[in-house]
Amino acid sequence: MKAGDRERHGIWTTRPRVIAPLIGLVLVAALAAGFGVLVVQMQAAATAYAGGNSIWSRAQLATVESLRRYAETGDQEALEQGRYWLSIPLGDLEARRAMEAPELDYEAAYEGLLQGQNHPDDIPRMIWLFRFLSDAPYFRQAVDAWRRSDPHILELQTVADELEAARSGEGGSPERVAALQERLRDINSALAPLSEEFRHAMAESARWMTWALSVASAAFILILAVSGWLLAWRLFRTVTAAERSFYLTFEQAPVGIARVDNAGRLLDANPALYRILRYPVTRLLGTLYYDLVHPEDRDLALTERRHVVGGAAEVCTVEKRLLCGDGGTAWCRVTVSTAHDESAVHPQYIVLVEDVSEARRLTAELDFQANHDTLTGLLNRRAFERSLTELLDHARMEPAQHAVCLVDLDQFKVVNDTSGHSAGDALVRQVGAMIRRHVREGDVVARLGGDEFAVILANCDADKARSVAEKLRQLVAGASFMCEGSRYRSSCSIGVVPTGRVVTDTASMMRTVDIACYMAKEQGRNRVYVLYEDDEEVVQRHGEMAWLARIRTALQEGRMFLDAQRIVHLQEPEQLRYELLVRLRDEHGSVIPPGAFLPAAERFGAAHEIDRWVIEQACKTLAAHPDHLALVEACHINLSGQSFDQDDFREFVQDTIRRYRLPPEKLCFEITETAAASNVHDVTAFMEALRREGCRFALDDFGAGLSSFGYLRRLPVDCLKIDGLFVRDIATDDTDLALVRAINEIGQTLGKTVVAESVETDEVMDLLRGMGVQYAQGYGAHRPCRFEDLIGESSPRKRRRSG
Repeated sequence: MKAGDRERHGIWTTRPRVIAPLIGLVLVAALAAGFGVLVVQMQAAATAYAGGNSIWSRAQLATVESLRRYAETGDQEALEQGRYWLSIPLGDLEARRAMEAPELDYEAAYEGLLQGQNHPDDIPRMIWLFRFLSDAPYFRQAVDAWRRSDPHILELQTVADELEAARSGEGGSPERVAALQERLRDINSALAPLSEEFRHAMAESARWMTWALSVASAAFILILAVSGWLLAWRLFRTVTAAERSFYLTFEQAPVGIARVDNAGRLLDANPALYRILRYPVTRLLGTLYYDLVHPEDRDLALTERRHVVGGAAEVCTVEKRLLCGDGGTAWCRVTVSTAHDESAVHPQYIVLVEDVSEARRLTAELDFQANHDTLTGLLNRRAFERSLTELLDHARMEPAQHAVCLVDLDQFKVVNDTSGHSAGDALVRQVGAMIRRHVREGDVVARLGGDEFAVILANCDADKARSVAEKLRQLVAGASFMCEGSRYRSSCSIGVVPTGRVVTDTASMMRTVDIACYMAKEQGRNRVYVLYEDDEEVVQRHGEMAWLARIRTALQEGRMFLDAQRIVHLQEPEQLRYELLVRLRDEHGSVIPPGAFLPAAERFGAAHEIDRWVIEQACKTLAAHPDHLALVEACHINLSGQSFDQDDFREFVQDTIRRYRLPPEKLCFEITETAAASNVHDVTAFMEALRREGCRFALDDFGAGLSSFGYLRRLPVDCLKIDGLFVRDIATDDTDLALVRAINEIGQTLGKTVVAESVETDEVMDLLRGMGVQYAQGYGAHRPCRFEDLIGESSPRKRRRSG
C-alpha cells in the first residue's frame, strides 16, 4: 500500500470517533446554511413584495394623475402614459391570480410580475413565498388587501376606456368627463388605505422573519461553537486535503490552466492545455507566453498584460489566436489573473485557456446564414437594405453618384409551373452567379426573394448604371440555363434609380426602384428603365401606392362594402341572378368609385386580398339569409388574376364554402380573359377543382381579346358575358349587332349561358331578346344597389306582399 493510501486508510479506520462528530458538524452546518438561505430568501421575497408595493403605489398614482390630465386636456400622450402605468398593477393582478390557481401557472405569474416591474431575479422567490406562505398570519393580511384592490384597478381600466371614448367624441360631454374625473378621485381614495394596509402587513412579516432568523442563527452559532473544538485538530489535514484537491482539479480540468512567472514564461501547465495547443510536455514548459500568441494578435496580448500587471484589472479576458505545436492555430478565450501568493518574491499569473474555435466557426456560419440567401449565397434582403442605408448615409455627408438596380426575371412562374421548382431554383442560382460575375468586386449583389435580385453600384453615374444594367439584361437574355439535362432561356426586366439628385431614405429608394422595374415590365419586359426619385412617374406611382395603404386600412377598419347588380333573364325575369360589386368608403364616409382604387390594387398586388374579403362576405351574408339563398339562381363574384398566384387560394375558397355550408352551385365565379391568359395552367386547375364541387364559372368581357374563342374552348366555363363594348351600340351599329348575334349563337351552340353586358336602353334589350340572348346586365336592366337592399327586396315575404 502506498503512503498516500495508508494515510487515507488511517483516517477512516483508526480514528472513527472523529468521523461521527465531523459528519454531524457538516450536517449541522448544512442545515444551518440551508435554513439560513431559506430565511434569507423569505426575507428577500418579503422585501421584494414591499418594493413591488412601492412600484404598484407609484404606478397607481401615476395612472390616476395621467388620466386626470387626459380628462382635462385631451392630451393623447397623457392617455398613453396612463395606460402604461396602469399595466403595472394589472400585471401584478394577473400574477396573483395565476399564483392563487389550484395549479400554479408559473409562466403567467412570472410574466405578470415582470410586467409589474419587479426585478427578474426577485420574481422566482416572490412566487415561492406566495405559493407556500400566503396563509401565514401577516402575509395573509397583505394578500387580502392586495385582493381587495382588484375591483378598483379594473375600474381604472374601465375609466380609461370611457375617458378615451368621451374625449374622442363618442357620446362624450363635459358632464360625462367630470363624472369620470370624480370616479378617478374615488378610486384613488379607495386604493390609498389598501396600499398602506399591504405595506404595513409586509413590514410586520419582514420583522417576524428577521426575528426568526436571529433566533435560528444564534442557536446554530451556539451549536457550531460547541462543535468547533472537534475540528481544530483536523485543520492541518484539511489544508493538506484541499491542496491535494486543487492539484486534482488542476490536472483534470477540461480547460487549459497555466502558471506564468513575471517574465511571461510558463512554469506549469495542465494536460488540457497540452491537448488544446497540441504541444508535447517537454516543449511547452519554459516557453514565453508571448511566443504562443499569433503575430496578428500580439498587440492584443500586450494590452492584456499591461492591464493585469499595471493593476488596471484583476482579471482580463480576451479571445485571440494561439499557435499550436503542429503548426496550426486555435481560437481561444484566454483569461489572465494575478495569483495572490504573499510568499512569492515576484508576482505570478494564472492563465485559463478555453478552445472556442468550434464556437467561432458556428457563430460565423450563423452570421452568414442570417445575412445571405441560402439558395444563391448572395446577400439577403435584410443585409442588402442595411448596405443601402449605409450608402445613403454616406452620400448625405459626401455627395456622390450611386445607383440601385432591381432585376426581375420575366415569366419566371412559367418555368416553375412547367418544369418544377428544381428548375426554377437552378435558374435563380445561375442568374445570381452571372450577375455576381459581371459587376465590380465592390458592388453589392443580393437576392431579395423569389426571382428578384438587387445591385448597388457605388460611385456610378446614371449613364454608367444604364450601361451596366443593359449589359446584365443582354447576358441573361442571351444565355441558356441548364437543369437536369434541359435547357431554358429567360429574360429580365431591370429598374435603375440613380441617387445623384435627391438622397432619400432606404424605404423610399426601394419603392422607387420597384416602380422602375415595374415600368420596365409594363413597357414589354426584357428592357431597362431608368427612373429618378423626383420624376412625375414616381409621384404618380407613389400616389397609387398610397392608395394601396388606404385599401388595406379600409379592409382592416371594415370600410369595404358590397353592391349588387341583377343579371336579368330576358324570358323569365323572376329568376334571381346578380353580380356582386365591391365598393369602398373613405375616412369621411364618402363612397369612392371602384375606378379610383381597383387599378392600384391590381397594380400593387392587393387585388387578391380584396377577392378573399368579397368571397368571405358573400358566403357569410348568403348563409345568414337562407330564404333569399333558396331563391338565388347564381351569385356572381369577380376574381382577379392575382388570386391564382396564391398557392392557398383554392383551399381558401373551398374551406370558406364548407365553413358557411353554402351550396356551391349558388356561386358563379367570373374570370376575365386577361386573368386566364396570364396563368392558364393554375386557372384551369382551379376551375376544374371548384366545378367538381358544384361551383360555376363565367368568362367575363368575352370578345375583348383576340383569343376569346380559344379560351372559350379551353376553359371549363358555364357562362360567357359579352363585352359591353359590342353590346352598347347594337341599336345603331350593324357590325356590333352582327358580332353579338354571332357570339350568342356560338355560346348557345356550345351549351353556355349567355349574358350581354352594358345594356342601357329598352331598345337594346328588345334586340337581345329577339336574337335569343338569355340574360342582360346593365343600368337599363337594373341599377346597382346595396347587397343588403337586394336581399330585402327579394325576400319571399316581400314578394308575397307585392303579389
